[in-house]
Amino acid sequence: MARARVVHYVNQFFAGVGGEETASAEPFFIEGAVGPGKPLDKILGAEAEIVLTVGCGDDFFAEQTEEAANVLLDGIRNARPDLFLAGPAFNAGRYGYACGVLGQRVSQALNIPVVSGMAPENPGLEHRKEIYIIRTSDSVRGMGDTIKAMAELSLRLLNGEELGTPDEEGYFPRGFRRN
Repeated sequence: MARARVVHYVNQFFAGVGGEETASAEPFFIEGAVGPGKPLDKILGAEAEIVLTVGCGDDFFAEQTEEAANVLLDGIRNARPDLFLAGPAFNAGRYGYACGVLGQRVSQALNIPVVSGMAPENPGLEHRKEIYIIRTSDSVRGMGDTIKAMAELSLRLLNGEELGTPDEEGYFPRGFRRN
């Protein structure tokens, strides 16, 4: 069986474009995995691979949401992904907002699983009904555990496995109850 195709969204910082001075960076596309996508890709292993990294400056996305989301969604659609990963954003509000909005758009437009990671205070959590959001620490010090949890949940979703409760799986409740 062919490896599942994954597209990963990161902000300008995690893409290596720069810090706050480049927060106005327009949407960009990079083949393969960069930044936190590299360890994600390694854990996904033989089952899935990050074929494209998409990104945008935090300010650009927050100030020009429709334009950024439309440009990014077109690029994501063209990559024909089986899964979309966003972040992790931890407690970075603008980054979490972008992960949530773009994740929701991808989920609705492409009908594929979307996984992100955020701290409980992140405003991007408002999109938890549409996407799976792994619970993270408030800063990147929890990157290793977060990457592992995002990858493991992603593989379970790709394989069509039945998930346990949000507490068991480590994601925020999505507002659905099962008997």
